[in-house]
Amino acid sequence: MTLRKHALLATLILLAGCSTDPTISVIHRIPHGGTLAVVAFADCQIANQPDCTGSGAKATTIFAHVLAQRPGLKTEPLPRPVGATAPLSDDAAVAYAKAKGYRYVVNGEVQDYRHAGHLALHSDRAAVSVRVINTSNGQALVTYSYQEDSKTHLASPDDMLADMAKQFARAIIAEPKSRHEGDFLIYKGNN
Repeated sequence: MTLRKHALLATLILLAGCSTDPTISVIHRIPHGGTLAVVAFADCQIANQPDCTGSGAKATTIFAHVLAQRPGLKTEPLPRPVGATAPLSDDAAVAYAKAKGYRYVVNGEVQDYRHAGHLALHSDRAAVSVRVINTSNGQALVTYSYQEDSKTHLASPDDMLADMAKQFARAIIAEPKSRHEGDFLIYKGNN
């Protein structure tokens, strides 16, 4: 095999783990300069999976860090007002964030988190369900859910969560008008 064929084969193997698209629903984006309260995510609750313990804290740290890097978006991590495995409804998250003076809150759950290692028989996995909610009316502005499975054993669950956080971050913030306006050539046809 030539070097080119090896490179193509390696690329195909790397892309094999990315077979599905995330589910993203955007009703309204956060305005440029907005602040998000990020409530600590719930841990996954899969029986006999010890990696679930602390998975919510890991995902929260990753999502808050990625969101804070977006220009025009500020994040404020908030501690979880209930236990790490206790459910926190969106209504409860809204009331919690609203009492602290925030207009938008991020609430979410880790649905799967498994770190098997590079030489393990099982693959690493990560899955989340995350929502951005307007605290003034309780409306979910953006919903995101995704499950990723690293069939190549090259991506850790934290790497997968970082990719998910980047997809989520791109979906939630409205770009300032200055980035959309410019001198564009528009074809108007033969009139």
